[in-house]
Amino acid sequence: MSYFYELPYVMADSMWINLELLLVTACISTIIFVLTKNEYVSLLSSAPVFYVTSLLQNTTTHLFFLLAAMIVQTAIIMTMQYQNQKKLIRIEEKQENTI
Repeated sequence: MSYFYELPYVMADSMWINLELLLVTACISTIIFVLTKNEYVSLLSSAPVFYVTSLLQNTTTHLFFLLAAMIVQTAIIMTMQYQNQKKLIRIEEKQENTI
């Protein structure tokens, strides 16, 4: 239980560093997603990437931030897939209109 009591202090003290780590994690995981085209690899890589970068910069990490990194990556993947789906629908509509 002490973990949950400690969490507000960690968030207040290093909020900007944690946001920066989330951004770095999102960028690296998105690059992994683009290279591998596998959403599961990208999603599962976001937690270890955040963990390693957090340990290198803060020397501590928390489960809440690992989950936040995975949620951010999920949102990015879903947004990218939605955009790709919209492009495919537009292409299909153009093909139907030309026929």
